[in-house]
Amino acid sequence: MPRWLAQVRSGTATQTLGVVGSQSNDSMQDTFLHEVFHAIAHVMDLKETETEENYVRRLATGLCTVWNNNPAAFKWWSGLV
Repeated sequence: MPRWLAQVRSGTATQTLGVVGSQSNDSMQDTFLHEVFHAIAHVMDLKETETEENYVRRLATGLCTVWNNNPAAFKWWSGLV
């Protein structure tokens, strides 16, 4: 098994997230969301020094954007429950 459970690859206009399929559904669901948050933090240049409210507001905006642009991915993710 690879040392990582997921990986985000950046292209010029897109980012691709790959998740190792040998995880349990709970682990895969957590790993996917974890990597989505990393991608959002990177794209939106989120900093730990921001106020909590600003960080969470921007993270929520990023999550809504990812969700709206990738409905099939989140349908898959919600089916892991």
